[in-house]
Amino acid sequence: MSEQLDSWISAAITVQGTGSQRTFSLEDGALLARFAAEEALSIGVPMVFSLADASGHQRYFFSMENALLISHQLAPEKARTAVALKMPTHKLAALIQPGAALYSLQHQNGICCIGGGLPCWSKGILLGGIGISGGTVEQDLTVARNTLTRFSVARFVLTTGND
Repeated sequence: MSEQLDSWISAAITVQGTGSQRTFSLEDGALLARFAAEEALSIGVPMVFSLADASGHQRYFFSMENALLISHQLAPEKARTAVALKMPTHKLAALIQPGAALYSLQHQNGICCIGGGLPCWSKGILLGGIGISGGTVEQDLTVARNTLTRFSVARFVLTTGND
């Protein structure tokens, strides 16, 4: 029985190591965070960064000095919402208006309909999402998009699924 169990474990490990990227490593999270911090510094806005995995659990977080207190709540919510709905959070705003398809979804705990949350897809697989908060919606979106672009050049290609 032990040999059969060892065989199954070895086979599972072998399968796990093949194919496309399935999750972000700690190094990936640190690189995404570094790029986000550099982008925020370049525009002079203190921001908060959150990385959620494909299950919506926070994997990486940082806060710059003097970031808005509310940003500590919004960044993780943006990352989780982007994963939960598999869409950028700025696209959600139009869908929650009266009469729209997702009207009143914004009243659910943990849902953020403010731009700055982007899902992170690689080769058709949802790896997680990032949430950026601290500036205007446009500033948050710019930092988030530039972060994914820089990561795509440095590591492996990430898209928002709508590219």
